[in-house]
Amino acid sequence: MSVIGSHIPEINALIAAEEGTLQEIRSALGRNQEQLDTLTAGQRAAQGQADASRRAVLVQGRISLFLETAGRHVQAPRVVDRREEISVKIAELEEAIGAGARDDRLNSFVSRINTKIKDKAVDLDLEHKESPIRLDPRGLTVVADTTRGPVRLADMGGGENWLGYHVATLLSMHEWFSEQRNPVPRFLILDQPSQVYFPEDAPDGTALAGPDRTALLNLYRTIQNMIVALDGDFQVIVMEHADLDDEPFRSSVEARWRRSNNQALVPQDWITEEIDDH
Repeated sequence: MSVIGSHIPEINALIAAEEGTLQEIRSALGRNQEQLDTLTAGQRAAQGQADASRRAVLVQGRISLFLETAGRHVQAPRVVDRREEISVKIAELEEAIGAGARDDRLNSFVSRINTKIKDKAVDLDLEHKESPIRLDPRGLTVVADTTRGPVRLADMGGGENWLGYHVATLLSMHEWFSEQRNPVPRFLILDQPSQVYFPEDAPDGTALAGPDRTALLNLYRTIQNMIVALDGDFQVIVMEHADLDDEPFRSSVEARWRRSNNQALVPQDWITEEIDDH
C-alpha cells in the first residue's frame, strides 16, 4: 500500500495528460463536424440552384412552344373535321349508283375491250376470229361465242391460239387503259413468244420458216401497230430467242445477249469453269 500510495501522484498526472489529449480530440471532432455541416449545406444550396435553373429552362421551353403553336393557329386556318360528312356523302353516292349501275359500267367497258380483242384476233388470224370474242372478268379467260355455243380459251386449239389470244387481250386492255388515262403502268413484258412455234426437239439455231415464221412476224406487226397507234404512250419489252431479219423485228432489237459476241447477259469474267455448250 505504501508503494501504491507513493505512485498516486504520477498516476494522476498521467490521467490528466490523457484527459487533455482526449479533450483536444473532441475539439477536433467538433471542428470537423462543423466543416462537414457547412459543406453539406453548400452542396444542398448548389443542388437547389441547379434544379431552379432546370425548372426555369423547362418553363421557358413551354412558353416558347405555346407561342409557336399560337402563332401557327393565327397564321393558318383551322382544319375542320369533315370525315363524318364525307362518309355520309359517299354512302349516298354508292346508294345512288347501286350495284346494277356498277355492273352496267363494267359490262360497257368490257364490251369495248372485246371489240379490240376481236380486231386483233382477225389481224393474228386466230381460230374463231369470225365469232364474237369476249373477255370473261369472273373466269379470267376469253370466250368465243360460236354457233355451237361458247368456246373457252382452254378449248381453242393449240399453243399458237393461246399465245395469240393472251397477247390480243393484254394489248387490248392496255390500249383501253391508255386511252382512258387510267393509272396503269404503260408497259408490257413478254418472254419468248416464239417458243410455241419451235418443236420441243428442235436443235439450237433452228430458223423459223413457212407459216410459223409468218405467224410470228404477224404477231410482232400487231404489237408494233398498237405501239404506233398510241404514239409513244405504251412500251412492249420482249425477251426473245428467235432472231428475225424482217421488219418490224430487226429494227426493234436493242441488244443481243450471246456468248459469241461477248455480250452475254452473264459477263464472261464471272464464269470460272468452262461450259460445255453441247
